[in-house]
This record gives sequence, C-alpha cells and structure tokens, in this order.
Amino acid sequence: MEEQDDLVASAELFRTKSRGRLHIRGCSHLVDTIDLVEADDRDRVELDLCSECDKEIHGVGRTEYASLDEAFEALRFPVENRPLMRDIAGLVSFTKVWAPQSRSYIGVGHLDGRPAVAYFNRRFVDVRLSDGGYKRHEMPNFTRGVGGVVKAGVAERPVVMCPSCSTQLPATLVCDNCD
Repeated sequence: MEEQDDLVASAELFRTKSRGRLHIRGCSHLVDTIDLVEADDRDRVELDLCSECDKEIHGVGRTEYASLDEAFEALRFPVENRPLMRDIAGLVSFTKVWAPQSRSYIGVGHLDGRPAVAYFNRRFVDVRLSDGGYKRHEMPNFTRGVGGVVKAGVAERPVVMCPSCSTQLPATLVCDNCD
C-alpha cells in the first residue's frame, strides 16, 4: 500500500480473514462481517485500501443529513426496519448523520472525528461498543451474505441429466427430447 495520509492513518480499518483489501466498517463490500479482523500495522503496509473506503475517509461524495429519518427517506431504507432502527439509534449519542458516495449505509457519529458510533445498513445495524468492537443488530429481513452476494434463501435445484441423451432435464424431470 502506498504511504498513507493522516486521515487514512487514523481511520479504523478492517480486513477479512482472507486478507483482501482494507475497508472501513460500513463498506458495502463487507456484506458479512463475521470474519472481520481489525487491520494491524502489517496489514496497513501490505494491503490496498478499498477505493470506495478511500473516498469515504476523505469525505468525497459524502452527503450529510439533518436527521436519521431524513437519511432513511433519502436512501429508501425499508419502512418495516425503521422503528427498530430508531430504537437502536436511541441507545447511542450522535451529532452527525451521513451517507457515503455509494449510499450503501448511513453513518452516525460526531463532528470531532471520533469513529462512527453506528452504521445503519438496510438489513442490520452495527453499533460501536465502548471496548472498540461492534455489536450487530439484525433486522427481521436480514439474510446472511456469501462472497459479497446475498443469498435469497432459495436452494438451487441440482442439475439432473437425462440418462438416454445426456441433456439437462427440466424441473418436471421429463426429457423434452426423449419423451
């Protein structure tokens, strides 16, 4: 990674266990944060910073909002999740509400540069704990992501081949070529 400026050097950065790129906590690339690891000095030297996170750290394209509700409306967060998200927001203190250029989450925090106190995503909220970690609050419509793709919860039908002509059978399991 190229030499970091002061903003990047002071940012809270994370990586996955597989050591891909460095990200901030709210990055849309981190759909599933179970295997998230706080970046150490070696990671900061060896790993590249996600380009979206670089923009966010430097405030490029960031939109600030007067309230969390205004941000919910602007980013079209699911209406059914908003009451629970408001309850969670009531547990933390913040003076600033924003969304990054990607509009993938809503961050809340303070004007003095401290780390965000919470990241509101459409289906979960990560709230900063006093020890520096985060606690995830999943919404009722939360689905676990795999490899950056959210699973819809529907199992894919296994491929079944026709024993006579070796073509893939349709869902009826009756071969269109051999019937």
